[in-house]
Amino acid sequence: MAQLFISYRSSDGRDKATALARELGALYGDQQVFLDKDDLRAGVRWRDEIASTLKQQPVLLLLLTPHLLAASDDRGHLRINDAADPVRREVTDALAGGAHLIPLLCDGVTAPPPADLPPPFNRLGEFTWRPLRAYDWEHDVRRLVDDLQALGIAPAAPLTASAPATAQRSVGWTRRRWLVAAIAAILALGVGGYALRLASVPSATDVSGSWSATLSPDETLSLSLRQTGEQVELNSQPVPISQNADWAEYRSFWRERFGSELDTVTYRGKGSASAHPGAPLVVDIALQIVSTPGDVLVDTGNLHATIAADGATMAGAVWLNGKQLERPLRLARVPGAK
Repeated sequence: MAQLFISYRSSDGRDKATALARELGALYGDQQVFLDKDDLRAGVRWRDEIASTLKQQPVLLLLLTPHLLAASDDRGHLRINDAADPVRREVTDALAGGAHLIPLLCDGVTAPPPADLPPPFNRLGEFTWRPLRAYDWEHDVRRLVDDLQALGIAPAAPLTASAPATAQRSVGWTRRRWLVAAIAAILALGVGGYALRLASVPSATDVSGSWSATLSPDETLSLSLRQTGEQVELNSQPVPISQNADWAEYRSFWRERFGSELDTVTYRGKGSASAHPGAPLVVDIALQIVSTPGDVLVDTGNLHATIAADGATMAGAVWLNGKQLERPLRLARVPGAK
């Protein structure tokens, strides 16, 4: 019986559900992933088949797309108000059967729904949600796989480079796969020494140390970078946000949801530092922004920057998934720190 059940609104979630089923099927085996369009047998009553599957207490992966809650029928009534709505029935049956629910916030959805929705959707805010965005697909799927492993659902085989990448932006992973292919081709031609130089980080350039990162005239972060080979880890000092207008909307959401104030956040992340021969070092880091204190995930994103020739500054951009916004970034090495 399938351990993973994908629930979605077909009007805007079918493509993403299919892609997710393909990813998870490659890791766990297709028989462990239930997707209605692939797994409903001919001649069976589809509602009975789905209900039977949900009684086995699988993990329900609910794709929160814009239409999931906002879709209406031909009379203009919200479909979630209809007890016969397929998504409503799936969530109801899953919760009644004791299934573990993971809401996945897809592109266009930046926060879990409010609690004033009809049952069972009024309970979605009780569950730990995860993002699932086209922009950071590989990172988000890997994060989901980690969550599933924590629930005791382990992949059928060890993860490899072809599996969802960890802590890397999709474009960064694509670039590194190209580098691996290029290295293999060069080695085949008998010039392995050059290939090793291509893949390595220039020894004279190391981003380890303390940096001051400027996102706007009134927002500066104190960052610590630690580089080991091509791997880079980022951590920031706590960042006050109570006076920052860009955070006003999210702080209001936080206040309504938790009944407390969110005044400080911390940035952290992991990624890579790499360069082509003769080109400057490029840092590519998958970010998490968490509440401080509490360590609750607030947002995710990506930092992408190129170091200057003197190694003292970097210029690039920060992408925030929650706002679907890219902001220019300048980093300056703190004098005397490395």
